[in-house]
Amino acid sequence: MEQTELELEDKSVLELGAGTGLVSIVASLLGAKVTTTDCGETLPCARGNVPRNTELRAKHAPVVRRLEWGSADLEDFGPKQYDYIMGSDIIYKEETFADLYKTIMHLAGTETVLYLAGRIRFSVDEDFLATLKQDFYLSCVYEDTVREVYIYRGEKLRNS
Repeated sequence: MEQTELELEDKSVLELGAGTGLVSIVASLLGAKVTTTDCGETLPCARGNVPRNTELRAKHAPVVRRLEWGSADLEDFGPKQYDYIMGSDIIYKEETFADLYKTIMHLAGTETVLYLAGRIRFSVDEDFLATLKQDFYLSCVYEDTVREVYIYRGEKLRNS
């Protein structure tokens, strides 16, 4: 986040598929108002890890919530209220792509900036990025070709 010079202080950040919540922890410690999301068996990990690593050090206490992509859970999240939507290593399971896309489209406003980081393992992963490009100006802002790790930045196209 610091390498791309993001100013997160007092910005609203939503992390999708948080797992251990590392992105949320860093964003929170940089002053963001963070909502950490995940579902299933990884949610308890985020619920323990995020507060434990930000308590008394973050300007805003992060909130950890359940969010299953594409589900009725979306109705509990006001659309288009986040400055940033972030996800780390969430593009890996083809059967989740439609729901992930639906979730991003529901939550992203015209001013929301999307950051997706991780490995692009298969051509279907590239297909998902191509689908996002129909509604977002998407560019690779970091690339580690040795480890095959990429960070993409997206801004919603005005007609989407």
